Amino acid sequence: MSEEQREIPEEFTKIMKDFVSDISITFPEYQPIIDKWWKPKSFDDIEDEDAKTQALVTDAQEKIRYLFNHCIGVYPERFFDILYQKVEIFDNESSMNTEFLPGISFKYLWQCDISDKTRETIWKYLQMVLICIIGSVDNKEAFGDTSKLFEAINEEEFKGKLEKTLEGMQGLFENLGKTPGEGEENGESEPSINLPSADDIHGHINGMLGGKLGDLAREIAEETTQNLNIDMEGVTDAKDVFQKLFSNPGKLMSMVKNVSDKLDQKMRSGDINKNELMTEASEMLNKMKNMPGMPNIQELLGKMGMGGAGGGMPDLADLAGLAGMAGLGRNTKLDTNAMQQRMDKLTKQQAMKERMRKNMEAKQIAKLAAEANAAASQSQKPAITDEELFAIFSTGETVERTPRGTTPSGDNVGKKKKKKGGK
Repeated sequence: MSEEQREIPEEFTKIMKDFVSDISITFPEYQPIIDKWWKPKSFDDIEDEDAKTQALVTDAQEKIRYLFNHCIGVYPERFFDILYQKVEIFDNESSMNTEFLPGISFKYLWQCDISDKTRETIWKYLQMVLICIIGSVDNKEAFGDTSKLFEAINEEEFKGKLEKTLEGMQGLFENLGKTPGEGEENGESEPSINLPSADDIHGHINGMLGGKLGDLAREIAEETTQNLNIDMEGVTDAKDVFQKLFSNPGKLMSMVKNVSDKLDQKMRSGDINKNELMTEASEMLNKMKNMPGMPNIQELLGKMGMGGAGGGMPDLADLAGLAGMAGLGRNTKLDTNAMQQRMDKLTKQQAMKERMRKNMEAKQIAKLAAEANAAASQSQKPAITDEELFAIFSTGETVERTPRGTTPSGDNVGKKKKKKGGK
């Protein structure tokens, strides 16, 4: 998608009006730089009022477009730095790009004598801009090396951090345009800011970077496309593709079985986690509801009567039998809402199974540790009992070792005491 075709979120303009205003007031020395790309033109040479108004509107739109394209080129690569507020990017020795506004390197702003409150406000603005534009990023190359971090980070931790960040912005949202403070002049800006949810952000990034489901789909597609050997000449849309696929049910069902076998193999080897896979599938189904062409595909799937797919593999039946999830019968339409509900239920069940499995593993480890400690304690017991040691030092005689844990009889002890008294 070209820069001019990319849609600018409405919230971006609202955020930037406040952001640029606060930067201008807090750092007035940067006003000449800001004016180059932000100051409206006067158009005094245009006499017609309507034409002048239109020229002003066009000029404002062009400036927002320029600013938006600049942010798209800078913010994604600093995604985790901004999300986790890593001050290292502002160090003098840092070579990271911190030109978060055109011509203004925030590394130098950070070196100025400003309060902690101002620094925190800057972080919140950077996070707001980042979260606002992230849905407009349509390729993983925009993230640079940061895209590798998405693969390494724990997904639950990532979503939790997004939620916490969004919650932390609420105070700033409430103050936008209401309470003038440090870096605010009159509070004339719009206070209402609607940003995407943590789930939306996570889903968009995960889908863009591929995700485990996407990687698996690509791998399976590469292996099965050549086996289908379908003539795609004359194909114009997705409906035609499905019709050609369904023209040979035997080959199609063979492909479904191969996919199931691949899933089963991947899960058993530990390459993929069923819980994560089902979560991604649930997110994908949610996005598919309003996808163009879905009614035709639903009708084709319904005519197949694929309920109960999955064969003799109970672990994969829920994943492979997508039609069955929606309670499909022959000549019925696919209910994506029912499918979504079923997928959500299965995801929760799988998460519960995963927790139970981990609890069982933890108990087993604790049991093994207890047994190991008991064995170690047993091996540390003395080979000779305390009574035997007492007898040796009292009489000077060599005594036989008694079996471990055996207590000498009362008669022997009494005789030894008597002998000692006779001396």
